[in-house]
Amino acid sequence: MNGRRFLAMLLAAVCLGVAAPPAAGREPVVGGSVHWTPLDPADIHSRATLAPFAPLAPRPFRAASYQIRTLEWAALPTNGLSLPRLATPPNSDASGIPYKVVNGKNYYSPGNIASDGVRFVDAYVRTGNTGYLDRALVRAAKLREIGITRDGALFLPYGFDYPAERLTAPWVSAYSQGFALSLFVRLYRVTGDYRHAETASSVFAAFRLLGPKRRHWVSYVANEDLWLEEYPSARPTHVLNGFNFALFGIYDYERLTRDPAAAQLLQGALATMRRRAGNYRVPGGISLYDLVHRTQHEHYHAIHIWQLRTLAAISGDVFFSRLAADLYADHH
Repeated sequence: MNGRRFLAMLLAAVCLGVAAPPAAGREPVVGGSVHWTPLDPADIHSRATLAPFAPLAPRPFRAASYQIRTLEWAALPTNGLSLPRLATPPNSDASGIPYKVVNGKNYYSPGNIASDGVRFVDAYVRTGNTGYLDRALVRAAKLREIGITRDGALFLPYGFDYPAERLTAPWVSAYSQGFALSLFVRLYRVTGDYRHAETASSVFAAFRLLGPKRRHWVSYVANEDLWLEEYPSARPTHVLNGFNFALFGIYDYERLTRDPAAAQLLQGALATMRRRAGNYRVPGGISLYDLVHRTQHEHYHAIHIWQLRTLAAISGDVFFSRLAADLYADHH
């Protein structure tokens, strides 16, 4: 349900094997009326000195012990897709941010806003076109505007009910929190504006406030597994793609800060995928979207394959690449 437009673009990139082009030279480039100079890798900030969070104690969930790998910009999750359009999409507000229409009413979708923002940041890095950066900054500002702060954490709520998952407004999602975390981390990396790093810290804090005995939560522990829930309700459904997009946000934050608490959550999420990812496989068929409804969608199947390959790149664990190969053999 969340981010359908983004996921369709991601699926196209997966199917076509699209990769980010190499960084352009620093000669000025002309595009329409915009003149810019493509960024050099040296322009991308790599660290932020933020006050670290204390790891959760006592140890509430299983955690892996991977030597986490630092990916190059072009290899980061969701980078390298086709360049987004700069034209204002239909049904948008005065800032050019599109609404989601639910029952005839317009609502902001934090997941769509954040995932679009991530694509705009990458497009800016790849081209140097400040029009892309402007659109990313507008989306970051909107997320700050609609966010709600609880116990020091910034949550990004949806303003409409979602009966299919027993969610009533305002509800939150690990999917949108993860994309927002990636957006603010990457904005800091390309601008050096410390406000983005500070907002990333507040978004990350939401993952530490474990549910389900809270009004707002996006992560919880069951049977010693840490789950990052796209639909955190009284009956969490363990949506695979939503879990992994949240994990990728935590990965971005951990690589930026090397925060021990971020490392704990990242290793916990990787441990859950190491133990549970195989449950989504349907030998000879399309993988499961989630573990409750157990629906199957071909476009999410391709995304699962891409995500598992990314988990292998992050962790160095061939289990994930082998499972990706199994899913590909099951259906492609």
